[in-house]
Amino acid sequence: MASLIRVLPEEIANRIAAGEVIERPAAVLKELVENAFDADATHLEIDLEAGGTRLVRVRDDGHGMSTDDLALCVQSHATSKIASIDDLFRVASFGFRGEALPSIASVSETTILSRRAEDEVGARLQCRGGEIEGPVPAGGPVGTTVEVRNLFFNVPARRKFLKAERTELSQALEVVTRLLLPEPDVGVRVSHNGKRVLEIAPDRDLRGRVGALFGRRLVEPLLETEVQDGDISMHALIGPPSLARTNTRQQYLFLNGRYIKDRSLSFAIKDAYRGLIMPKEHPVTFLFIQVNPGDVDVNVHPTKTEVRFRDKDRVFGLVRRGVRARLLEDGADRPLKMGSQQAGAPATRATMLADLERELFSDSPTGSPAREADGPSVTFVPTAVPDDQVSTNPCKGHARARPVPLTEADAGMSGRFIQIHRSYIVVESSEGLRIVDQHALHERRLYEELLRRFESAEGEDQRLLVPEVVDLGAADQALLLDKSDDLKALGIEVEPFGGTSVCVQSVPLALSRLSPEDLVLGLVATLQEEGAKLDRRELCSEVAAGLACRAAVKFNDSLPDDEIAALLAWSARNPDARNCPHGRPVAVSVDLRELENQFQRKK
Repeated sequence: MASLIRVLPEEIANRIAAGEVIERPAAVLKELVENAFDADATHLEIDLEAGGTRLVRVRDDGHGMSTDDLALCVQSHATSKIASIDDLFRVASFGFRGEALPSIASVSETTILSRRAEDEVGARLQCRGGEIEGPVPAGGPVGTTVEVRNLFFNVPARRKFLKAERTELSQALEVVTRLLLPEPDVGVRVSHNGKRVLEIAPDRDLRGRVGALFGRRLVEPLLETEVQDGDISMHALIGPPSLARTNTRQQYLFLNGRYIKDRSLSFAIKDAYRGLIMPKEHPVTFLFIQVNPGDVDVNVHPTKTEVRFRDKDRVFGLVRRGVRARLLEDGADRPLKMGSQQAGAPATRATMLADLERELFSDSPTGSPAREADGPSVTFVPTAVPDDQVSTNPCKGHARARPVPLTEADAGMSGRFIQIHRSYIVVESSEGLRIVDQHALHERRLYEELLRRFESAEGEDQRLLVPEVVDLGAADQALLLDKSDDLKALGIEVEPFGGTSVCVQSVPLALSRLSPEDLVLGLVATLQEEGAKLDRRELCSEVAAGLACRAAVKFNDSLPDDEIAALLAWSARNPDARNCPHGRPVAVSVDLRELENQFQRKK
């Protein structure tokens, strides 16, 4: 009987390894830059084409390779980083597995040119789909240049999974950001399709490097902290609570100079901010931990972003204590963000919402939506209620009963309502009860009004008297500027403003109350979604949903009768508006039959 088990040819083995290590151009870039760092490079020249799918080229000024080393570097498991099994458990270099270059060479057309300072001439080696030619003598500067063309040309199934060019570029720039943050003494220049997209000079310290990558306005308020516990140390720049974001895009964790993802460390940071930020907010954090290489295992996954600590609790405690102590030491109150008000007018949520609605819905009374010309006539009119008929529910005054008569076109509602727990509105109907989530209903109403404004105000935009500069990371800036023409059609005009910042020149009239910074960060979050299309209507919907959620009344907001009446009137005119923009139900109903069954009034 023939043997069923066989040794795979090296070509197939390398392609399997490539599937684990090299999943997109950004992964190629990561491996090449890490090799440059291991070669003690101080300056990198990076050229990309078509997001890196057509070309990834990295030139470094490191110590280079001899002809013999060049011949070995594309062989499987050939590495200069480890020599024994013990070395595997105290890895101090970026690369060590000896898989990256062979994997890259097996799925691309790769050329490597390298020269050491002591050699008069260098050497060039070429690989096409794993087939090696050379090395041969070649002239070149001291250092190494690796050129990777036509990634996955011989693996069409893998190539189909690559994203749009802008997405791949954004991923590549994010890799550069992660690699350059802990290396302030290394400079880099990145070009895409012949156009320079990022240039970072060597910096003296961490704060300078963060500022170069994310902008001066972000780095200025960051709080610096350093703590140590024996052989474990932490150096961090952390954002004050007022700088919290809605996602973790500006949260970076590094271990011994390597970017990592670790749930326990993320939880330690979040726990340090407990009580200082909202539960769904995330702090801006640049965290750098140094531990003995022998006390951590980085050989968990080929990407080397997952690690295992020998003493996880000790690291967790150090991070939490260090961050928490610095935050409490700062002791700054969280500033209140609001629009301009008349001198002497107290800032309350009610007045802020009223101002917002006056500007957005100026064709209707304050706090009331404009009535559609062809909509049914529905009128909620608050009426006086004798004191002995007002609810005395023992919920500490959280409930208020008000009868409000309606016309015949009332969709079965009598108009009598009660607000309970300052969060829900219970409405009497001919069929029973309707319980309304006031936030969800108000959010849906604002959403619909904003969409109507977008559609009716197409082309109308408001140029800012003082353009606002928003600091972003390199990846986010590239993502946003790539769609600047599409954004301009929406009335959102953004331009590059040095470094990784953008300048907001104009915004749509319907969003004039939203700060340009919030608008830009929301747009970036939308563009980052996998498969997101910047269709005008889809983008309007995303922006409108975000604004509506922020502007809508919240739980525990006690609403005046006329505002409740206006919400219920809008709901009656829009019976199809059953959910908020994010899918949560606006109301639930309880019919009389169910009530009678519960109280056993019918058998």
